[in-house]
Amino acid sequence: MSRAILSFILISAIAVSFCADAQGATKKPVKITENDKDSTVEMRVGELLEVTLIGNPSTGYMWDVASVNPNILKPIEQLEFQGDSKAIGAPGKLTLRFEATRAGKTPLKLIYHRPWEKNVEPIDTFEVTVVIKDK
Repeated sequence: MSRAILSFILISAIAVSFCADAQGATKKPVKITENDKDSTVEMRVGELLEVTLIGNPSTGYMWDVASVNPNILKPIEQLEFQGDSKAIGAPGKLTLRFEATRAGKTPLKLIYHRPWEKNVEPIDTFEVTVVIKDK
């Protein structure tokens, strides 16, 4: 290949990479787990936050958002469950997703409970403070 063609390919690859990054398409989400409980998480506007916690929806228990400022950290209605095995009723990991929409600071509190049981304390909680900075 000639130098001109190689230079064109290299410049094109850099341009595509820059454009994808500018749109956030290549950014990896900020991932946290129960190991991050009671910590502070920093992220930037436009990034996604993935919270993965142990759970077992077959028992009726679910992780739900108890507290967050949705003007800063918007919940994304996309809950994902991945079982630890293929056995029916097996526990696994539940992932909740959020999008950082504005700079600011918000507590994020999740509760593990049966949503239909009223006036019953959750069996577990997960809390972090999320600090979102401008791009």
